[in-house]
Amino acid sequence: MIRLSETATTHFDRDVAFEYVGDFGNIEKWDPGIISSTKATEGDVGVGTAYDVVVSYRGRQMDMRYVITEYNPGHKIILEGSGARVHAIDVIDFVDENGGTLITYTADLSLTGLGRFIEPLLAGRLREIGSDAVAGMRAWIKELEAAVDLAG
Repeated sequence: MIRLSETATTHFDRDVAFEYVGDFGNIEKWDPGIISSTKATEGDVGVGTAYDVVVSYRGRQMDMRYVITEYNPGHKIILEGSGARVHAIDVIDFVDENGGTLITYTADLSLTGLGRFIEPLLAGRLREIGSDAVAGMRAWIKELEAAVDLAG
């Protein structure tokens, strides 16, 4: 298993930060490795809500299904993702910090099948992908903050 953990901060309060980042349907807006994310289940978002996600890795596309396993609005969301070659647990935590919110994004990735034998060789590249995702999150949050400041 490879663990990725990164943080981002925002001036938004926890509820607003959660509304933007905790909505996994928005992940394609900030994670450069995600081509699309589509809510696959009906009804309100909560435990059991599924998203079909298309991931890009080294020029290849991979379909994954993410399902919310824990949902605490304004505080935490945990999703479990499965694809043909990978299993992932993504945890996004939201904590009050300096009048805004500290967002911690942690992903535990495990390659499946024969890929599990080369997992140690890919650890550095997978960590880089996680860093790119959170860098994208930080940039997207800044854009949202700027848009809110312009509107206000």
